Amino acid sequence: MDKKILNGLSYLSIFFAPILFPIIVLIVSSDKDVNRHAIRATILHLIPVILTIVGLIIVGATGLFTNNHKSTGFVAIALLGAILLIDLGVFIYNLVLGIKQFVN
Repeated sequence: MDKKILNGLSYLSIFFAPILFPIIVLIVSSDKDVNRHAIRATILHLIPVILTIVGLIIVGATGLFTNNHKSTGFVAIALLGAILLIDLGVFIYNLVLGIKQFVN
C-alpha cells in the first residue's frame, strides 16, 4: 500500500477503528515514516479516552467525598464540558492530519 494512504488512514481511523488500526499499521509496517504517523495517530486517539476516564473519576470522587450535589453537578458540567471541547479539538485535528496526508 502507498505510504500516504496508510498515513492518512491511521489518522482517519478515528471513524472506523480508533486505536486498533494505527496499532496494526505499526506492527505490520517496516517504514519509519508510516510508523511515526501510526504512533502519532495512536497517541491522538488515546488522548480523548484517557481524558474522559480521568474526568469521570474526578467527578465520581467529587460526588463521593463532598456529599454536596450542587458542587458535584458544577464540577461535572465544567469538567466534562472542557473535556468535550478538548475531545472535539483532537477529533478535528485528526481529520486535518488525515486529509493533509492525502493532499501532500
